Amino acid sequence: MANVLVVVDYQNDFVDGSLGFERAVALEPGIAQRVEKALSDGWKVMFTRDTHPADYLTTREGQFLPVVHCVKGTPGWQLFASLHQYEQTSNPQVAIVDKPTFGSPLVAQAVQELCGGEPEQIEICGLVSNICVVSTAIMLHSTFLNSSISILEQLCAAPNPQDHDNTMKLLAGMGYHII
Repeated sequence: MANVLVVVDYQNDFVDGSLGFERAVALEPGIAQRVEKALSDGWKVMFTRDTHPADYLTTREGQFLPVVHCVKGTPGWQLFASLHQYEQTSNPQVAIVDKPTFGSPLVAQAVQELCGGEPEQIEICGLVSNICVVSTAIMLHSTFLNSSISILEQLCAAPNPQDHDNTMKLLAGMGYHII
């Protein structure tokens, strides 16, 4: 059985772009180190990219969150800083899934394909704790009933630290390992 690290939406627009925030920038060294360690330990690494069309503001999500971000093909859509290198890799341990909204079944399908079935362990990090991280965690938990799922608390963030803390408490209460 494979193990997988899922890096959620660590993209320019969420880090230092239209929805960026200082705590997100500070995560880069830790996320980069965790990705390198996962790969050296033989883990798979899945990057998700929030992906929107140019007419994002006319969508249901765009009406809820009316800030243009992560438009496919723009610099804001790309993975941030050193993680951008993984967008050009041909490493079979690495995959990227473009998801059209907060939580998408496409992520679970891509993890299953990358791992060749249900992973033994899943670790999750990235942005934003109280939106895309929690949605992705719930989708993976609902799909992989026997996987051990951990949230890397110090490698996740939200613009409001209290929202981050509340999300970690919620996930802990649902049986996720918060490490």
